[in-house]
Amino acid sequence: MTRAQDIVDDILGSDRYTNSKVFSNRVFADEPILRAGLRPRSNVPAGDERVSAVDPAPRAASRMPQAYRKLRALGRKYGYGGWGSPYALNAGRLFYEQGKLMEDFEDDFEGSCEFARYFPTYHEMSDYELRCYFSWRTRLRAGETPPAPTSFLFVHAYELLCGIGVEAGRQGYEVLSDFARRYAGSSPTFDAHLLRWSHDYVVFHGLEPSLIVAQPGSFSFAGVGTLRQAQDALLGGAGGGTWPESGPLPQGLPDPQDLLDALCSLSRYRAERSRFVKAHRQDVAHVCARVFARMVAHCHKRRKTDYVEGLFGTPTRVSYTMFPSAVFWSERPHEDMRFAVSAWEAYVCERGFWWRELPCRRTETSRELGSLLHAIDCRMRVATGDAHALKPRPLPKYQGKFVDEEIAALLELRAAQEAARVTIDWSSLGGIRSASVRMREALLTDEERADEVPVPESNKAVEPEPPIEVASAGAGAPSESALGLDATQLSLLRALLGEEPMPVDGGALFLSLAVDAINEAFLDIVGDTVIEYEGDMPVLVADYEPDVRDALS
Repeated sequence: MTRAQDIVDDILGSDRYTNSKVFSNRVFADEPILRAGLRPRSNVPAGDERVSAVDPAPRAASRMPQAYRKLRALGRKYGYGGWGSPYALNAGRLFYEQGKLMEDFEDDFEGSCEFARYFPTYHEMSDYELRCYFSWRTRLRAGETPPAPTSFLFVHAYELLCGIGVEAGRQGYEVLSDFARRYAGSSPTFDAHLLRWSHDYVVFHGLEPSLIVAQPGSFSFAGVGTLRQAQDALLGGAGGGTWPESGPLPQGLPDPQDLLDALCSLSRYRAERSRFVKAHRQDVAHVCARVFARMVAHCHKRRKTDYVEGLFGTPTRVSYTMFPSAVFWSERPHEDMRFAVSAWEAYVCERGFWWRELPCRRTETSRELGSLLHAIDCRMRVATGDAHALKPRPLPKYQGKFVDEEIAALLELRAAQEAARVTIDWSSLGGIRSASVRMREALLTDEERADEVPVPESNKAVEPEPPIEVASAGAGAPSESALGLDATQLSLLRALLGEEPMPVDGGALFLSLAVDAINEAFLDIVGDTVIEYEGDMPVLVADYEPDVRDALS
């Protein structure tokens, strides 16, 4: 001990140290070798009497519930401590076991803090922050939406993903969705992560694919699937390899409107925002479908790869990370499974590793497809005389030829359809019928007029019926204002129904005009004539007899 003391005295008495500025203005005193490892609570509001401003640990530790002590002991079991420990390989397992330990724990501590970490866990929280978190979680589970630091939101999201405090599966998804809705907008980063984790949660637990919500700005794999479906149908011989101009579509070909939606979602040029495309969507879809069919045939014949493969690549299978950037751990490895989101996209788990099956390799919108859609929009405006023209862009000559020829064929088709269209003016039918009756009456001889309306023998001895009284609208019976028929025409209707004798006076002209008036009155009710002629006698159409009775009831 004497020898060691002599060495220390020689060092401290050396001129090199005594004349140094480092030691010249300092007074050294005895200090304890061991220091308290608890840090001060710098984020506690000033003047808070619950926690000391210098080092509140001695008093706070005595008031900490026993559950917190067990949580800390579990962290020491895994050898946690020091900077960087949250990034250790067993961080997810420690979080899971600590979360299960505190799964049903509740606290009523009144405090607030500004806890912020990149990968927040229980281990990263001080005692004060732990009590703030579990008190906030208690209020959250009670139905409240109390304010919280973003890191608290992430920790609770980790709990839901791990099945802490909630049953994994459909119930967990509903709680996760409700949590995302209640704190939506609190942080753009939190919203983006929770949308991706909700997507992965559906896949991981094999829930309904309809629960998956597409992320904003995500690539349209469904659009690529639609293009592949159309290409396979065309190369398989549907429609002879070309898109039909009219009529029903062959099996396998999607509707032109669906094909246009797929092309717009995959194109660098946003054709769906074009004013002209919105106003002439059907014609634009027709041209796009036929140009697409010609491009498929051209590439199949002249290129090594087909059209869709040249745009977006071949189907592929890539590695997939489940719940990225989340602290997640499961007690058992996931069983092997295949989860199909659609006919063109699926997730596969094999020996605990996840893969994603996609219909293409490239996941960027196509500039080549955008140039083609822009050319169709631009040249259709010119061909139809639209006042708002677009500035042309460079386009391969053969593609420009396809576009021009299909636009010209569409205009010829529309002109032929317009020429073959027959327009009927229903309002003039009454006048035409009346004129035909007058013409027929003028051509009849006196003998033919005498035999025009044969009267049944049973009606010859019957006295003329008194005038028919039409009930008022308030009584619920038909009136002249309702059907537009007078009393004599209503009498003819009842006679045809077999409820009254046939009127005997008026002649053929009266009968024809009455039938025309009745048919016109019921045209708006049944959409057809209710009285036809069998020879020279009017007959009520049997199919419309119930409708006539209802109108007269």
